[in-house]
Amino acid sequence: MKPILTLIIPVGIAFGMAACSTANSDDKPASKEPTIQQVVTTTVQSLQPNKHVTLPGELKPWNRVSIYAKVKGFVRDITVDRGTPVRKGQVLAQLDAPEVLSELNQAQAQLQAQQATLVEQTTRARASRLIYQRILQTAKTEGAVSANEIDQVQARMQADSAMVAVARGTVQASQSNLQAKSQFRQYLTITAPFDGIVIERNISPGALVGAGESGKPLFVLEDSRTLRLTVAVPETFANQLPPKSSVAFTVAALPERRFNAKLARSAQSLVEANRSMMAEFDVANTGHELKAGMYAEVQMPMIRTSKTMFVPSTAVVNSSEKMFVIRVIDNRAQWISVQKGNVVDSLVEVFGELQPGMPIVRSASEEIRDGQAVTTAQK
Repeated sequence: MKPILTLIIPVGIAFGMAACSTANSDDKPASKEPTIQQVVTTTVQSLQPNKHVTLPGELKPWNRVSIYAKVKGFVRDITVDRGTPVRKGQVLAQLDAPEVLSELNQAQAQLQAQQATLVEQTTRARASRLIYQRILQTAKTEGAVSANEIDQVQARMQADSAMVAVARGTVQASQSNLQAKSQFRQYLTITAPFDGIVIERNISPGALVGAGESGKPLFVLEDSRTLRLTVAVPETFANQLPPKSSVAFTVAALPERRFNAKLARSAQSLVEANRSMMAEFDVANTGHELKAGMYAEVQMPMIRTSKTMFVPSTAVVNSSEKMFVIRVIDNRAQWISVQKGNVVDSLVEVFGELQPGMPIVRSASEEIRDGQAVTTAQK
């Protein structure tokens, strides 16, 4: 009996395994086709909208200068103070510098001495010339004057003429020296280089001023009747600022007021530090309501030089792979790489291989894969 049982057990196990294999094969589902996703489409638009952006700005004076002493001296008189309105050429302070006056007097005396020497040399040269002319006249009589005497008189005349040229050059040098010393004397009077208001005074009578005496200027003068509104325009908008455009701005000190300014000049170049272009707008400020140094919020118009492509903001997908929109072509999804630009309401400017009227998915996502079959519905 044992051999018969040994044979039956393996056969039973084999039949059991075959049955299980058949059952597993029946339970396995058949492979399915990819799901066809229904999407709502819209079209790419070609627009050239007017857009206003808010940028920070700063009000700067039309002119501003720090005034220093050009010569070393002591402050004798001060005629202005902080907040004093001044006119161009008005005296701000007087300095005393005995060394400058001494050098000026010395230069005057030297010039006078050189001028006297020039007169003396000129007189001598004139006399030498007359003597030579007379010798030549006398020499016409044969044997009256020797040739040696004629040569001596001629040499004396030429030497005297050379001395006159030297004296004349010395006088010119002395005149230049006197002019320079006189200019130093003028530097003792500190005047305003333009109309404005003194915003800083850093000296008192008796103070020693001059090069190397103090890092601070004597005065700081500012002209704020016209202000420069400076705005750093980001690289994104650098080519969108229309020429002769007008802007509106507000300042924190006068929140209820709205001021206007016109574009006067721009750098036409980007600052490497922050990749922005500096633009300046002129602001009339005759009433001095605005103050130099104020910060402003500027509403600036921006417009492209030509039409560009716009799509709904929901149509742009920014994934870890890339930024793209999904085009629908022949009932298939196609990813098209784009870059974003300006945002206008619910639309966003995009740059890529897009054309006006091209159908794209309105609400795109990464779940709609590139090349996937889709059905479309307009909305």
